[in-house]
Amino acid sequence: MESTALTAGICPLFPENPPSQMPSFLSPKQPRKRPSQRPPNLSITSATPAPTIQTFISTKRYVIIITIALLLVFASKAMAQTESAGRFDAISTIWLIVAATFVFFMNAGFAMLETGMCRTANAVNVLAKNLIVFCVSTFAFWLFGFRFMFGDSLHPIIGQIGFLVDFPFPSAMLPNPFPPGFRSLASQWPGRSFAALFFFQLVFAGTAATIVSGAIAERVKFWAFILFSFLLVGFIYPLAGYWVWGGGWLASVPIQFRDFAGSTVVHSVGGMAALVGAILLGPRQGKFGYHSPSNLFATSEGEYSFEPYNLSLATLGCLILWLGWFGFNGGSTTRLEYVPHILSTTFFSAAAGGIGAVIFSPFATDQKARLSSIINGILGGLVGITASSAYVGVGIAVIIGFTSGLLVLWAEKQLRYWKIDDPVGAIPVHLVCGGWGTLAVGLFASSSSSEYQLLNYHRISQLLYQALGWISVSVVAGILSLCAWVVTGLVLYSLSEENEKVSRQQLTKIWADSLSSSEENLSDNLLKEAPPQISRLTYLLFISRRGIRVSATMEERGETPSLSS
Repeated sequence: MESTALTAGICPLFPENPPSQMPSFLSPKQPRKRPSQRPPNLSITSATPAPTIQTFISTKRYVIIITIALLLVFASKAMAQTESAGRFDAISTIWLIVAATFVFFMNAGFAMLETGMCRTANAVNVLAKNLIVFCVSTFAFWLFGFRFMFGDSLHPIIGQIGFLVDFPFPSAMLPNPFPPGFRSLASQWPGRSFAALFFFQLVFAGTAATIVSGAIAERVKFWAFILFSFLLVGFIYPLAGYWVWGGGWLASVPIQFRDFAGSTVVHSVGGMAALVGAILLGPRQGKFGYHSPSNLFATSEGEYSFEPYNLSLATLGCLILWLGWFGFNGGSTTRLEYVPHILSTTFFSAAAGGIGAVIFSPFATDQKARLSSIINGILGGLVGITASSAYVGVGIAVIIGFTSGLLVLWAEKQLRYWKIDDPVGAIPVHLVCGGWGTLAVGLFASSSSSEYQLLNYHRISQLLYQALGWISVSVVAGILSLCAWVVTGLVLYSLSEENEKVSRQQLTKIWADSLSSSEENLSDNLLKEAPPQISRLTYLLFISRRGIRVSATMEERGETPSLSS
């Protein structure tokens, strides 16, 4: 007996007589009884019966339940850091990546086009700017732009303020993870990978910055273009993108502004930034008789030549851009069945733009059609159809493209009249045709298009909303671009050498001396007298220009500070 008691006390898990009936915790009809007293201490001398295997299993069951509950709590916290976007659509994601690759390759087209249109001495400078712009855009969009443009925000004007974007790893439980704060983006692009969406939107942002490069070619400092591109991609472009694509005030009811692939968001923003930069920088030395130190114009260009470097490169660049536009427009749809239709309208509009430029060149320029006019007519047709490529049929696409070719010629003539120097025609192509393409949505968009998705469609009201959206985006982009150019110029001017700086009194004397020495060569519509004192605003703009523009000597040699061939 003593041996048996000793064994039971030492090994309570293996009692001498195990029960034959079902354990109480397995019977659902038996209520669980709460013990009336504390369990006795186990000892070899205790007369209290030792715990049986049923007690151990019951205790283990509680431990398992508590463990599972804790795991669920920690899992929910972990999932709060990585939100699921639902199912993963491999085909849609692959097409988005392919389309983004096409858009990225458009940068080569911009580089070839700009290099071919500019003078020989500036070829290296142009290529370097087109190469570095995507490097800068990548970090600007990653650090600030993407979260500001697509992050969840309840404010109609300002997007989500944040820093950096994380790329969560997919897993079996979360095949399509999104970082926190991007639920609206996930709902807009169902089934797409977050990394693929970032890549696609990044190349769009880089395109907006590349547009600026062409209009300010041959006279902007390398570092000035880098700093401005960072500000444009990090803050200016995302603001417009949030208004239209990120859930801002232009996308809300009742306005319902529509810009399918970026005639306003990408091209008008880039074109407006280019226009502001071209005006602030002034024309190239000798263009329209311009003299950069005095900021005055002569009646003739004198001995300066502005012949393009290589129109073969420009033609190749146009064809590359035409090809890349299939990804630009085709990748913007969330419905893959619409891709063939979008590619068709894009192609027809580009072809019509080239034909329109050929037909109207004798009327707009009083001379035969030039190769540069055909190139810009094709590109104008592409920009014009970008806002409505999923909303209109092929016949309407031809009308949009044909009109775009005419508008390019008209805008180029106006720029020459206003003495705004745009070596590649970026402002007529992207700003003017971008505005026309935006208005064309209200004029021609079909309510039967599933991509259009308007709750209440009235053509006149939609046209007014399109005009309101384009004007609002363009004005804000212009103001912010001016601020960005001025800030960039002031920063670089403050870092320049002391012997390069000019006081207000020195600027007044330079202006007066230049005016008096060349007064007979000035155009009649220009100022004939130097003011008694340069105003503060004029001086501010002057030193800003001095900070972002290369010197006349470097410009003639095709050089820029901080860059050599």
